[in-house]
Amino acid sequence: MSSSFRYNLLRSVKPYTPFTPQLTKSMLRVLIQVSVHYIESKKSSSEVLSLALNKLTNGGHKIPPNFCELFTMVFLTMQIFLRYPKGVVKHHELRKCLMDDLNLTEEYVEDICKVLLNHRDVLSKNFSDTKMDRVKMSKLQWRINISLSLNTVQIDKPTIVLHFKLQNKEYRTLELPLSMFQQVCYNIAFLLNELQSLQSRLALK
Repeated sequence: MSSSFRYNLLRSVKPYTPFTPQLTKSMLRVLIQVSVHYIESKKSSSEVLSLALNKLTNGGHKIPPNFCELFTMVFLTMQIFLRYPKGVVKHHELRKCLMDDLNLTEEYVEDICKVLLNHRDVLSKNFSDTKMDRVKMSKLQWRINISLSLNTVQIDKPTIVLHFKLQNKEYRTLELPLSMFQQVCYNIAFLLNELQSLQSRLALK
């Protein structure tokens, strides 16, 4: 197995593992279904999340407090796996990473592996096609939201609001807690550093 697969899994998905106790088998299956739907379609993440919430609500399931984090964990796991050529990540190695590194139960691991391995060819093709066709961002604005408590002079935890303008003239707004915004900044900085290193290696050839 490529060592970078486990590294990327640990770096991108491991931070979400504290929320896995909120996961149930029925919820996992819904999250897998909507992750596949997101990979196969051009829908925005907000539309896909709404679809997942409707499925769970209609099925009589309780929505956990960290539902968005659980969706991100499942989707990122599938996304990272599909970025690698077929055969690079072996079945038993994928299972070991999911169980040992992400602390998922054998039952949950079996559901994820069944989808990724049995439908690998179709998922890889759809993932490659749709990621190139998604609407690109043309402008970004941001602000910090700070609210004051009425009873005390204490300032509540600030949030970061990101306002995106897309090339198709639509708008998207995303509100993040400060901790998650810091994580986004770290991941972007890490990505830029990786791109710079790659460009340096190519320039030396």
